[in-house]
Amino acid sequence: MIQFGVASTCLDQPDSIRYCVEWAIERGFSGVEFNAPEMYLAEQSMVDLKWALDMSVEHNLRYTYHFPPSALPGSFVAATRERELEEFIKEIYVAGELGVEVAIVHPGRLHVPGVDQGDESEDDRLVAISYFVDWAKDAAEEAESAGVVIGFENMHYNPGWVIRSHHELADVIDEIDHESVGITLDVGHAWGSGGIDAGIEMFGERIKHVQVHDARGPEGAGNVRDQHLEIGTGLVKWDSVGELVGGREFLVVLETSGRDPDREGMALRSRDLLEKQWNS
Repeated sequence: MIQFGVASTCLDQPDSIRYCVEWAIERGFSGVEFNAPEMYLAEQSMVDLKWALDMSVEHNLRYTYHFPPSALPGSFVAATRERELEEFIKEIYVAGELGVEVAIVHPGRLHVPGVDQGDESEDDRLVAISYFVDWAKDAAEEAESAGVVIGFENMHYNPGWVIRSHHELADVIDEIDHESVGITLDVGHAWGSGGIDAGIEMFGERIKHVQVHDARGPEGAGNVRDQHLEIGTGLVKWDSVGELVGGREFLVVLETSGRDPDREGMALRSRDLLEKQWNS
């Protein structure tokens, strides 16, 4: 049976670990994805963390964690990379104690001081990739110690981003070459950059985690806007994703946060629609 989780950013109180966990349990979800910066795990009280751990045992609830999307692990500034790693280490050890399965990290945007976003040279980008790989190798050692897998997420392959293709992301994961590192397949991002079926084929067994949301706009255009929509309101076709998750033990996390005030309803309707389609 396919198990669904809900991202905390889909809920009305994304900064409350108790609200998010209780909401998921009451509505029959199998897991929660805690999203920073709205919710840093290392900033939660010991009482709340113990309670969340108890709830996961009592209700067979699975947890994942999303590192801040603004992170810059490939920054040209060494102090920035070091700061991001220190923050990751703080979070990953709390995540391990909480039983988090996967920590999602964005390879991030290019960060070259003095150069406008999108104007970086290809040589700049190659240097940023090397910085990112070194950062990821250090992060992987910490994740292994904490018992957590890192899922580096496929993003938009637009100018200004460190990674620019499915193939490049797969190659980077292979270069990192660590059992605690894989790929988080973001279906909406793949639809807008590189293609869903192409991503599933290219990433293969590297996929450790799946995030779903609908999208619209020119397919393959790497669109950043018109993402994180309610399932069924965009243009994504879900058959191949259903085949992927149906044969694996992924926690399929809904990221239908959108901008709609009814975002909790969006998550519920999205879960119900995918369950009906994938179980038919």
